[in-house]
Amino acid sequence: MDERINIRLFDGFEIKKGDKPILENLSGTRKTKLFVAYLLVNRDRPISHQELFELLWSGEDYANPATALRTLLYRFRSMIENEKAEALYGAIISRRGTYQWNKDLDVSIDALDFQALAEAGVNPTISASRRKEYLVKAIGMYRGTLLPDFSTEPWLIAKSAAYRDMYVEAVMSYIEILKDEDQYAKVVQVCENALALAGTSEILELEAQIARLAIANPDAVSKSSVVAYYNEVRELSVKLQDEADRMQSELQDETIEQQAFLCDYRTFKELYNLQRRMQSRSKSTIFLGLVHIRCEETENSDPLYEEKTMNDIVGIWQRMLRVGDAICRKADTTIAIMFPAESYEDAVGVLERLKSSGRERTDDEVVIVYRVRPLKGGR
Repeated sequence: MDERINIRLFDGFEIKKGDKPILENLSGTRKTKLFVAYLLVNRDRPISHQELFELLWSGEDYANPATALRTLLYRFRSMIENEKAEALYGAIISRRGTYQWNKDLDVSIDALDFQALAEAGVNPTISASRRKEYLVKAIGMYRGTLLPDFSTEPWLIAKSAAYRDMYVEAVMSYIEILKDEDQYAKVVQVCENALALAGTSEILELEAQIARLAIANPDAVSKSSVVAYYNEVRELSVKLQDEADRMQSELQDETIEQQAFLCDYRTFKELYNLQRRMQSRSKSTIFLGLVHIRCEETENSDPLYEEKTMNDIVGIWQRMLRVGDAICRKADTTIAIMFPAESYEDAVGVLERLKSSGRERTDDEVVIVYRVRPLKGGR
């Protein structure tokens, strides 16, 4: 009997040993489940403790994040030992300051297997028969949303969308092969199944409509206005996809670091009003923090003491805040910060941590006072 470990990420999260589900207790521990799922989806790179901590405990105050992460790893390894799933021993590699899913582990992961088959199936350099074989397997493996329990997590939305696009591309390649074989009834079936799984797609809807016309009257298809419309839509779709790729390359700053966005006050104001608009359409709450710092100078003080202190504190806080937060110097001794938080208490906790870090890195002569409040709605 095949005892290989199979991991399902499409339409759920399940780990099987052969045909038997294992590690079912994972579903009852959301943080441990999210911890493992995140490492699986991002298996090609080591994940820092800070990144994992922000994912799992965003807005919560923990004195020792590394200990909290080790607890999750211990729970997962205990589940593996209890199930005697030897193939998963060493599944998560712990290195200095990072965790990573072991890429060399001999396990089957449906999303990765699907991707390999889909990429082979759309490869024009291999025969149509081989491509058809790969595409049938790939299409059969796709089962919809990636990790639906975490579908609202921002990090997962792009991943899930990429797999959805890959699936539609595989379906379109398969349809072209079926059309060459005059299998129009099969085309209709494939389109209907794909629409049920992937949602609205004008191209797939038109493919199904043309296939139905071909079944009813093959000679009438070439004269149908639907075909002309289809050709125009497909041509424009390809051009728009290329333009979107180019635009994303132009807009995307590859030098973005994993820290808050440091900007001037004018830019901060524009971000503030953009966040107000976005907040009115989402459940998240954005907070504005305003911090005043007073430096007590003495006769022997460096004349640039205040400026050096402010620059030092801004740099420290920029690194402590998250990549989506914004920070600026509103005035010589005033710093403005914008960040999301689950509650007012969590927002206060963020400012308290920043205040403590500022005091620790300067001296007792520095006074730090802050106020924090939610952004006013954009409606």
